[in-house]
Amino acid sequence: MFDLKLFVQLAGAAQLVLVAGSVFIPRCLNWKADMPQSNTLLKQLFWTYAVYILGCHFFFGLVSVIAADALIDGGQLASLLSGLMWCWWLGRLCLQFFCFDRSCIPKTRFNGVAEALLVMLFIYLTVVYGWVFWRNLL
Repeated sequence: MFDLKLFVQLAGAAQLVLVAGSVFIPRCLNWKADMPQSNTLLKQLFWTYAVYILGCHFFFGLVSVIAADALIDGGQLASLLSGLMWCWWLGRLCLQFFCFDRSCIPKTRFNGVAEALLVMLFIYLTVVYGWVFWRNLL
């Protein structure tokens, strides 16, 4: 009835789009004005975390697009990787709703639409990888 492979590939493509769209985040959140006030170590840590996160999103996207069959095959590695991806996106979704103070984000139409699309994407990714993880465990 549902083609899990297609859902995984769409999730992968969406993550690759997310990686490409990440270049707009600094402008949307006005980092140019805020970052110079931070100390050097904080800036370095920030960029380190940003690169790690971007790299994970890129890797998750590639795996999901190129190796969707292997990700849903029920093997041990598929179970572990899909479990990691589900926890990653579930954690991101929880952070979105319970931790982030979004009051400092400029109230533009673009930012409002972008946030709504991101939240829908995070929900989709959480559901898809949760489904894959559950299926791999069976």
